[in-house]
Amino acid sequence: MNPFQALADIAASQLGTQEDAKHTNAGAAIAKYQHDTNLGGQGWPWCAAFVDWCVHQFLLVPANAAICAIPLANRPRTAAAFGLRTWGLDNNCRIFHPNNKDSHGLAPLAGDLVVFAFSHCGIVSRNVDAHHFEAIEGNSNNDGSRDGYAVVRKVRDITRVLCFVRLPVRAQRA
Repeated sequence: MNPFQALADIAASQLGTQEDAKHTNAGAAIAKYQHDTNLGGQGWPWCAAFVDWCVHQFLLVPANAAICAIPLANRPRTAAAFGLRTWGLDNNCRIFHPNNKDSHGLAPLAGDLVVFAFSHCGIVSRNVDAHHFEAIEGNSNNDGSRDGYAVVRKVRDITRVLCFVRLPVRAQRA
């Protein structure tokens, strides 16, 4: 059982959430994501804020917090897609890309964070094949834009990825 499937499920629960007016990066539904970052106000791209919010909701569930080695206080609070990579490095997450020989054959799993090379991010919902995966992304649209207006599910090509960020599992006590 993948311990981080619940994170992908939280992201999926937000599918269809949209900005009040398209391409404004604002609205009541979007404000809850943006509030979870270290950047105030609205009107700025919110893909990373969506990921931050999902991780926050995941860690609020005691059963999830018990398996994840990230304390709630250390959850991501970045407004920058590339900031998720830095956050992962700072918090003992596994940073990998399947095409990198140092990844030892790792493939994306549901609940992995994905940072795209075009300054966008999301949460993996499933691995499709060796070259494709499905992600749930905020501030996107059905065309896959990094500056959209909704939470959508997209099948993405692995070549568009900068890295995946896998949350660490808490060591089990003997």
